[in-house]
Amino acid sequence: MSLKRMLFGSSASHEELIKERDEYKAKVSKLDKELYEVREQLSKLSTTTKTTSFLSSKIGRIEELEAELQKQKQRVEEAKHIAQDANKVKYDFLANIRHEIRTPMNSIMAFADMLVHELQNKTHLSYAHNIFSSGQKLLELIDNIIELSRLESGMFEIKEKAVDIPQLFTTIVKEEKINAYNKGLDLVLDLDEELPKSLMLDEVKVREIVSNLLKNAIKFTQTGMVEVKVVIEKYDNLKNLIDIAIIVKDTGRGIDAKNHQKIFEIFEKYDDANELEYQGIGLELAINRKMARFMSGDIKLSSRLGHGATFTFELKALEVVLASAENQIDESNIDFSVIMPEGGHIMVVDEHRESREMITNAFVGSNIEVFALEHPREAIAALKKQKFNMLFIDINILSMDSNAVSKVIASMSRVPVVSLTSMSLKEVVFVEGGANVVGHLQKPISRMELFKIALKVLNSSMKYTNNILASVNSTDEFSNITKEMAQKFLHKHAKKALPLFNKAISTNDLNTISSFVQELSLIASECKITALIDFANVLLEKIELFDIESINSMMREYKTKIKRLQNL
Repeated sequence: MSLKRMLFGSSASHEELIKERDEYKAKVSKLDKELYEVREQLSKLSTTTKTTSFLSSKIGRIEELEAELQKQKQRVEEAKHIAQDANKVKYDFLANIRHEIRTPMNSIMAFADMLVHELQNKTHLSYAHNIFSSGQKLLELIDNIIELSRLESGMFEIKEKAVDIPQLFTTIVKEEKINAYNKGLDLVLDLDEELPKSLMLDEVKVREIVSNLLKNAIKFTQTGMVEVKVVIEKYDNLKNLIDIAIIVKDTGRGIDAKNHQKIFEIFEKYDDANELEYQGIGLELAINRKMARFMSGDIKLSSRLGHGATFTFELKALEVVLASAENQIDESNIDFSVIMPEGGHIMVVDEHRESREMITNAFVGSNIEVFALEHPREAIAALKKQKFNMLFIDINILSMDSNAVSKVIASMSRVPVVSLTSMSLKEVVFVEGGANVVGHLQKPISRMELFKIALKVLNSSMKYTNNILASVNSTDEFSNITKEMAQKFLHKHAKKALPLFNKAISTNDLNTISSFVQELSLIASECKITALIDFANVLLEKIELFDIESINSMMREYKTKIKRLQNL
């Protein structure tokens, strides 16, 4: 008897029930069609008086068909309930077996672990290690079977919440850093610079899938590197939805094309798996792909034998979480006068006074005139008289009456529009040919987010925009640095520290990062730039603590510091 049949013996009866249900559905469809044809004949014959007996026989036939139709519908429902019950019985059975196996296995593993720490004889120690690792593999297999049963029985549930994306992937990579380091592999994390900070997704399941792909990449790579790259595939500004791809790439032995599909199949054996380390990966990957597809995504493989492997985990239509003013730091020092210094006009349309006043007050002191209006009819009238550079409109006004306001604005102007919303944009329907919506702001409005989106829309030079944002996001730590001091530092930095920094960024190697920080500390001390001396000391501490998340954050922050010194 095959392993699949042993583990999923109830699946055969389940498939028969599904087949029987489908046959019933076909019969119901046929009966519905016959009923329709009979009624058509009746409607044609009902105008004559000579067909009374014929009509009587047809009416009798209709009654018979309707009774049979009800029976078939009832049988379909019964088959459906039986199939659901069978799935639940299978899941409950497997869950109970898991519990029964875990009880003795926990004892076996506990005693094996004790022996590992107490035995001195190398041979006996090896036996204990094998008992412990085999126990772990058996428990993992049972957990995978339970997970697979949940997926097949429809008991899989997606629990979306707002997730900090940089933190999520930094943590996943950090957890596997020591395994890569022990094998002498470089482990690199590359996040798209345009990636939103927060997205709505099922964190537990995404973490599980990416972690498994990363573990496999490290396991099957002997030399070289493993890279985790997160990129944007599509960004729908109007609907505030994004498609991303998580790419796990390695320089391992690769996978032959004939095995590409097999590794995703349950209980399929990998043809090249003569070596034990390459056996038994199919179940987890099969579960991962099923999970991905439940989340409207997929997992794809690109590989050639001897040339490494690339697994791409795609996630579609994720909702971007808009930042609001809640839990924000003090942003009162942001200077809106740098936005469109030549002057311009923007309009705010919102029935809530707080939103109108917040945006109006933000632009006080700038060369931009703000028209704050409460009603859409006032906005339409203003658009007829004045040319505007940008509109901020409450989402309820923009989408009311089947997007009537949006259509009117579109007929008058292609002015960029930013919606003001306190709801999920998945609940909003945008029609084609509506206003030119370029972004969204969450209520209560964050001053920083308002600044960013206004700067992006109204300032055409991205270089200028990036420089301003860099200065806004930084404190005044270089206020006591003269232009000469900055130039001296940058000259030395370009020769010695910058090559190390670039190598550190591309490889994420801790030794290279440490060399860069030591060189930075030396140059900063020579040039007497206290802020960078302190920065280097903190970064060295993070390296000693193996705090990967803080190290990556500080390395990104360093780019901003150099730009600020260059602009002094």
